[in-house]
Order: sequence, then C-alpha cells, then structure tokens
Amino acid sequence: MNEKDKLRYLVDGLLNDLYEIGTFCDEFTRIYNLELDYDELTNEENVLFGELAEMAGRFSDDVDELMIPNMYCNKEEIIEKARISREQLGWHI
Repeated sequence: MNEKDKLRYLVDGLLNDLYEIGTFCDEFTRIYNLELDYDELTNEENVLFGELAEMAGRFSDDVDELMIPNMYCNKEEIIEKARISREQLGWHI
C-alpha cells in the first residue's frame, strides 16, 4: 500500500469509526507531511489532503484551546472535512 492509499484508508477508517480522532490526526499528519511524494497526487488530492493535514495538525479536544479563534480544530470539523474530501474525490466505501 502506497502513502496515497494509506491516506485514503485513514479517511475511510475515521468515517467508519475505526480510529480515534487523535490516532487519525497523528497518522494522517505524519504520512502527509513526512512520507508522501506529492507528485503522486492530483492537484485536487493535494489541496484536499493538504487542508485535512493542516486541520489534523491543529486538532485539540481542550475546551479552552478551542475557544481561541482560528487556532485549533475540533473532532467534528475534522470529520466533516474528511467526509467532504472523500465525496469531492469521488471515492466511497
């Protein structure tokens, strides 16, 4: 399984409640930022996965941190972005 497939697998796992949000965020961010060859992605995949990786990197479940505007992302925002990304890229499980 290549890195692009791993990202898709993680998104599907998150949307099917197979991953805790913290685990998803750690793994998605690591793979996208450190392991992925961006040339393997389409422009649309690069944009959507990049936005999701940025959000995953800013995940917090701390109520006080989430009150800071435009700093952190909560679980629901990340799940919604993952759902939108999957739909826009046209793959469903």
